[in-house]
Formats: sequence, C-alpha cells, structure tokens
Amino acid sequence: MDGIEGNALVTGGSRGIGRSCALALARRGADVAITYVANAEAAEATAEEIRALGRRAVVIQGDVGVAEDNVSAVEQAIEGLGPLRYLVANAANGSFGLTDELTVEDWDYTMAAHVRSLLVLAQTVSATMRENGGGAIVAISSLGAHRVYDAYAAFGTAKAAIETLVTYLAVEGGPNGIRANCICGGVVLTDLFKEIPEWEAIAAAAGERSPLGSALHPDEIAEPVAFLLSDQARMVTGQTLTVDAGFTLPG
Repeated sequence: MDGIEGNALVTGGSRGIGRSCALALARRGADVAITYVANAEAAEATAEEIRALGRRAVVIQGDVGVAEDNVSAVEQAIEGLGPLRYLVANAANGSFGLTDELTVEDWDYTMAAHVRSLLVLAQTVSATMRENGGGAIVAISSLGAHRVYDAYAAFGTAKAAIETLVTYLAVEGGPNGIRANCICGGVVLTDLFKEIPEWEAIAAAAGERSPLGSALHPDEIAEPVAFLLSDQARMVTGQTLTVDAGFTLPG
C-alpha cells in the first residue's frame, strides 16, 4: 500500500478501532493527533506507541457530542502538527434503548455525537484541506445502520445518517480534492465490546454466521481505513465499504 504522508486526526484514537487506525496511519508515515473523552492514560499510551514508530503524536481531550470540542480538536491538531490531510471520524457516544424508552435528550445527544460531529469536523478540516491540495475523510459506521438490533434505534439511525452525509461530503468536496468514504464494520472485538457479559457467545455466533468464520479485530477495520485514505483509493469517494467477514451475506 502507498504511504500515507501528512498529518491526520483520529477521533476516539485512544482505544479500540481508533487506536488501531492511528497506529496504522503512523506505520505508513503519518503524524497523528488523537482525541479522547476521559481515559487520558490510554490516550497517552497510544501516543507513545505512535512516537515509537518515529512519528509525532498530539493528544486532545474532547467530547464529540459537543460541537465546540470538534472545532477545537481540529484547531489543536493543526496547531500541534500543521495542516491536516486526513480525518478519521471514529469516536461515537450516545444512548441505547428501545424507541419508546429514548428521551429527547438521549436522541439529540446520540445524533450530535455521531452525525453532527462528522459535519462539524468535516466543515472545520475542509478549510485546511482546500488550502493544501485536498485530503481524505473516513467515517466509521456499523451494521446497525442497516439491520435492527435490540435497543440500538438511536445509534443505528445515527450511523445511517453518517453514511448519507458522507455522500454529500464527497460530492461537495470533490472539486477541491477532498474525498469522503465510510467503513461499516461488523462484530469487532474491541475492549469495549468485551465488557458485554455475553461477548464470547456473541463473537462465536458471528463467526458461525460469517463465511470467513470469524468476528473481526480492530486492525481488520484499520487496514481498510488506511486503504481508503491512501492514494491507491484516489478515485474512490462517497462509498460505504462493509467489512464484516461476510456476516451480512447469508439469508
């Protein structure tokens, strides 16, 4: 794969998929800023791993559900690294619940932490990308954008909105050399996923259903993210790539 030279911002880059994305980009030559909400220790540990690869790292605290924090994240990343060429909108937050259980506040915050966050990040980062020859954005979705899961209504709707917003970002950013794509991930064995009491049974069931016979590890999402950011995907924009080991294929 081509190198990924330039500066990147990965939201939620301290753990899980975000951490794997940050390290994948650093291995390919990028300097990386990462954001976190509360776990400063994990964020600093990821930053040290990036630096051990010979790349610069910046750690930024912020809540993706707060519009001003998204603006600040881009500004701090530029201040620490220089103009940004890559954005991975990975961080997400919100509420789980059945549709008749969700409050207006639950709904609004979940939408803010997903689709509004992507909009504000893209708006803020696009200026530096336009001024420096373009760039690439990848957002992270999930199968809940297309399949119904228990208590996932707010998250699933927000993920679907992200996939749609990516198409608009692609069309409007294209003339300025800015590409936008989305990864829709399957069952991924992150630390957060492993906090679910029945995580082993869920992972095993996913493996049994998937033609490739396995749930996914975070690195198996990060590698397609790196591809979509790279020049090898320079003619790919406005797409959602499903990475799920074939989980959605069987009837």
